Amino acid sequence: MTSPADAVQALHGLRLIEVRRVANIVIIAFGPDDRADRTIHAQCPFRVVHGDVILLGSRDMNWSRERGTDRDEAFENGTTKFDAQAEFLTGRFAEGDFRVTDAKLGPGGLVVVEATNDGDPIRLEIFPDCSGPWIESWRLFGLAEGAEHFVYPEAAGRE
Repeated sequence: MTSPADAVQALHGLRLIEVRRVANIVIIAFGPDDRADRTIHAQCPFRVVHGDVILLGSRDMNWSRERGTDRDEAFENGTTKFDAQAEFLTGRFAEGDFRVTDAKLGPGGLVVVEATNDGDPIRLEIFPDCSGPWIESWRLFGLAEGAEHFVYPEAAGRE
């Protein structure tokens, strides 16, 4: 692969393995079977959509799983609404066979990945919202040593 667009398109046919977070970075793992071999780390807005319903959104990290719980504490302890929904979706990915049917890089770094499990489609959307060309929005990379690594915007990956 020579470009971020090629790397995104190469997700086609892979299985969705997991969605989770580290701090405020969304991590989406893909692989040919039940083991991840590449991942996207999104530091910009992200969501998972099923029809017109948002199943998971990056702003869910701002809300605790339990009403009345301190938001900052929930974020630090991994007990946000995001964590609960990510755990639910990862469970669904493990039970089913969500395969990527389409993956595209659009204008402004927009990434749209569509996947289906027996005709039940979901859509992952990553949409950069920062104008700075050196501020990273997302990266896509293989997990094997020496695997290709793509950063959006490209200037953010340069020293």
